[in-house]
Amino acid sequence: MSDPLNKTGLNRREFMAATAAASAVAASVPGSAKAAMPKRGGTLRYSTRTDGRALDPHKSFVYYVSNPMALTTMGLVDLGKDMSLQPGVAESWEGSKDLMKYTFKLRQGVEFHNNRTIDAESVVWNIQRMQDPKIGHALTRSAIRNIERAEADGPYVHFYLKKPSAVLPANLVYYPVNLIAPDSVDTVDTHPIGCGAFKFKSWKRYAKTELVRFENYFETGEDGNPLPYLDAIEAYPKREDKVRLTALRSGEVDMIENMSYFDAPDFIKNESETYNIFKSPQVGLAHYNIQSKSGPFAMSGGADAKLLRQAVVHAIDKEAIHQAVFNGLGEKMDTFYASGSPWHLPDVKAGPEYDPEKTRFILNKLNMKNMPIAVVARQAYQYMRNGAEILHAMLLDAGFAATNEVFDNPVLQKKYEKDDYGIDSTASSFRFDPDGHYGRWIHSDAAANKRRTGFVNERCDALIEEAAGISDFNLRKEMYTEVDSIVNDECVFIYHHTVPLTGASVKNLKGYAPQLTGGPNYHNGGIRTAYFDS
Repeated sequence: MSDPLNKTGLNRREFMAATAAASAVAASVPGSAKAAMPKRGGTLRYSTRTDGRALDPHKSFVYYVSNPMALTTMGLVDLGKDMSLQPGVAESWEGSKDLMKYTFKLRQGVEFHNNRTIDAESVVWNIQRMQDPKIGHALTRSAIRNIERAEADGPYVHFYLKKPSAVLPANLVYYPVNLIAPDSVDTVDTHPIGCGAFKFKSWKRYAKTELVRFENYFETGEDGNPLPYLDAIEAYPKREDKVRLTALRSGEVDMIENMSYFDAPDFIKNESETYNIFKSPQVGLAHYNIQSKSGPFAMSGGADAKLLRQAVVHAIDKEAIHQAVFNGLGEKMDTFYASGSPWHLPDVKAGPEYDPEKTRFILNKLNMKNMPIAVVARQAYQYMRNGAEILHAMLLDAGFAATNEVFDNPVLQKKYEKDDYGIDSTASSFRFDPDGHYGRWIHSDAAANKRRTGFVNERCDALIEEAAGISDFNLRKEMYTEVDSIVNDECVFIYHHTVPLTGASVKNLKGYAPQLTGGPNYHNGGIRTAYFDS
């Protein structure tokens, strides 16, 4: 299977061996960062942008970047700092030649937080629970929608697929397919039992989350000692960027996940001697979703509905968003992956250009001048709220009778169910394989699409399904280029900007760096290897 992040010409086994050897050499160099011996102990006070809706990680997906509970999760597959796939609970995996079956070999002796051994039967139970539409979150069910059945076989789990897939391992990463102890299901809503580096202690939503080190976690650091090094995590989710930064400066917390795009440049310039600074170029992709399941924008509405969706896009000034929302940081986008990604698609055809006069012309032509349109956004993320505000202003200027409301996530979820909105200012987290985006958001059968946008295109469906079943990197890029060109033309899912992050911590926090996408929880790194040197 090809790996776009491996440009060495080595196969996966050789590449991993070479990487390990290089790490060992670096660790032996006197004065290198790796030569320092990590200290065990201490409590990290950590402030994030958001919090979870609930504790059951199958019903409410645990966002791996911003939800503190992500530190309690693990799955068959882990992630590296560069977002490469790494062994998790499974130590290895192999696909059949026809890509219709995968076999995962489990590590021996790995435990849930209640000290129950993770065996093949417990993995199968988790998959079946997540597949249950009454339980599994839409994002999670989309990740495993191609699994026909899972079977336990000693230390192995066999996955039999509905269609050939080159991307199943990426879809089984702990986000969102994480494992809980089957015998804890009765208390999962109040005390989840996972298998990550930290275990649950307490949670008060948007106030405080307490986690403690899992003493039997399977991973070891480069010093040969068990991870994690920290004894505990105290997480303090704070929605407002300035409140989070003030908490760091005042000593209330030791680390923040992100700061305002308008504070970041001066902070980097003036305070880099006082704090560690962490830059992540693309934590996700900001986009606008037009509700096209029903109403005037419906995909079933024919040419007039499409023309009306195009009128919306003609009103959107991406350069204004780039400056007003993101302060010139990050990139304007017509596709999912940023220019630095091997999956970037430079040949995608853009959608309708910014031209509010064309918006006014279309509204007059369709007798829809001053058409009501409700812009909504999630409360938790400031860039989503700011993106909604500027979109609201642009739509008003172009002739729509737009409104703008911000909701907490549970309320917003109910609006999705009832098609009770016009345009959603939202975002998608970085996907480890493109099928995680196209298969979960763009395909007409994807649960998130069916729930929130209603995009339907037979050609896109066929391309997405074909691309998921082949391993040729360049051919897959060609297919996804055609998909995004169609998406941009249909004007339902509107790409507009990358979501970069700038985080910071106190200087005496060592051994920590976020992933490429800002996540704090990854193989042999992040908070798992963080420690205080004093």
